[in-house]
Amino acid sequence: MGIFVVLAALGLSVNAGRLGFDLAGGRLLPAGSLSEVWSAYLANWHPVGGGTASAPPAALAVLGIFGALCTPHGFVSVLMIADAPLAGVSAYLATRRLPVQPWVRAVTAGAYGLLPAATAAVAQGRLDVVAAHILLPPVIAGIAGLLAGPGQRWLHSSSLCALGLAVLGAFSPLAHLLALTGLVAGFVVLPSPAPLLKRAAAVVIVVLVPLALLMPWPVVLVNHPALVLHGLSGPGDPVTAVELAGLDPGGAGAWPAGLAVLLAAVVAFAVRPGRGAAAGLAVVVLGIAGLALVRLVTVTPLQGGPVSAGFAGVPLLVAGAGLLWIVLSTCRGDLGKPVLAGGAALVVTLAVAFVVAGSGGPLRSGGGPALAQDQADELARTGRSVLVLGGGGTPAMQTGGRMPRFGDDQLAVSAATPTRLAGWQEALTGADPGRIRAALSGAAASGALFVVLPAGTEPGPIVATAPALASPVAPTSDGRAVLRLLEPGGQVVLIPPGVARQAVTSQAPTSTLGVTPVDAQLPDVRVRVSDGVPGRLLVLAAEYEDGWRARVDGRAVPVVPAWGHQVAVAVPTAQADVTVERPATLRDVLLLVQVAAALFTLLTAVPTGIGAARPPRPQPVPTTGS
Repeated sequence: MGIFVVLAALGLSVNAGRLGFDLAGGRLLPAGSLSEVWSAYLANWHPVGGGTASAPPAALAVLGIFGALCTPHGFVSVLMIADAPLAGVSAYLATRRLPVQPWVRAVTAGAYGLLPAATAAVAQGRLDVVAAHILLPPVIAGIAGLLAGPGQRWLHSSSLCALGLAVLGAFSPLAHLLALTGLVAGFVVLPSPAPLLKRAAAVVIVVLVPLALLMPWPVVLVNHPALVLHGLSGPGDPVTAVELAGLDPGGAGAWPAGLAVLLAAVVAFAVRPGRGAAAGLAVVVLGIAGLALVRLVTVTPLQGGPVSAGFAGVPLLVAGAGLLWIVLSTCRGDLGKPVLAGGAALVVTLAVAFVVAGSGGPLRSGGGPALAQDQADELARTGRSVLVLGGGGTPAMQTGGRMPRFGDDQLAVSAATPTRLAGWQEALTGADPGRIRAALSGAAASGALFVVLPAGTEPGPIVATAPALASPVAPTSDGRAVLRLLEPGGQVVLIPPGVARQAVTSQAPTSTLGVTPVDAQLPDVRVRVSDGVPGRLLVLAAEYEDGWRARVDGRAVPVVPAWGHQVAVAVPTAQADVTVERPATLRDVLLLVQVAAALFTLLTAVPTGIGAARPPRPQPVPTTGS
């Protein structure tokens, strides 16, 4: 309890400027309400980046489950503000079976809670690294227990370990990959007195069940490895070798105070070498391997941008946990005052760096930028999208019916979407009149109603260049300028032959004469078109990708691209019923697999002995005198 109180006091002092249940900023987008989170997770199509059928991150399901207690954005805020005490308690409980004194475990847990990698993750709004910080100790302890021997309740232990690994993988695919690597390597290398069949069954459960629990998210990870290397919060910042040695991943919010952890592990092993440090050393090697992977393998971010290395936070947390395990392994038996002094110095060093550097960074309370209420209501009513231009290396985002939320930037949009959004951003922040007009027309044709300009950008030059295409409206809650697009548009529009010819040959309309918004909502569109001239197109504000199906009066017709990237269908001259939809059979099947895996895990995670009636105690047989 004492370690929790100390870490909680430190956490409150560092996060004094962030107190609230609406944290956002940096790499953290605001979380939606409980219904919005579950709707986004269960939807088979998302109005993000022009529309995508990509599966959302499994982290949304975790937020939906735990957010029922205090709303999803409240749950996220609690994790960020209380990261240090939660991680410290997690580490203390995970080490309860080690033969060391409780105060040693408390000091080590305090050091784990104050690791610089986690401090930087909080300051920068990297929720995935924060979740990994809290979940790593029990997952490592669970895997170590299975490798040492599953025991009589091996199914219960395996299911609990699989459940913890699934929650960890929902936030950090890289941590999931490293944990599986350690599990499989340990199973192959380490001897165990337990029966081989039982050990193999336990390993199979821990490997396969989390994948089923996370469905259909693993399918996205296989197709887009950038999500594994960059995590949910995107690529990392430049970092030096000294910072990495000090467990500092770079960027705001931390100092390389982890050098004290490295020094403590080296000194502890030099003074008391033993076989018990081998497990901790193996975890350190695993963390170094993960660090090499994310820093040496560069990939294009999921939402576009230059080829980048990943954030080093998760591998450094793994390495830090291994170093502290080495320290714990040498602290068995009687310990003298030098050890107590060394432990106190370690925690004080980390605490000073935590307090001084941890309050920096872009994470703040306030919920992120919001549109004026009438604009937000109009977006929700019409379903049209808002184009939010980035700044400082942040890519532009386009979301339908609302401002961007947590989970949007982990959706795998079509390959051409990042380039198109980057082109619009470059045009609207430049000075070329032709490119500005083309960007405004292209955004309106894709269903956008508002454009949020980067911080500090004035709308005057854009409006002066294209007064018929955009007009300024009320700014966002953080003062960013907002433009309203004036060309007719909607989720679905019917365009006349002249504009239709432009749609199949160019990227943006030069005329919108005769364009008619249609009262329909994406992704499943069912409309009746009236008699008209030949050459008309029904155009959806949805990205052209595999899977779309169209029918006219029940007959299948081809889906064609409009403006180079949108779904369109040619309509006949006579009155007809037009249906455009995107079936989601595979996703529905994968969700059923997830539900079945969840039921199996919950049922087997309960120990078989719980709830069973105890056998009656034998009663003494009365004796009688002779």
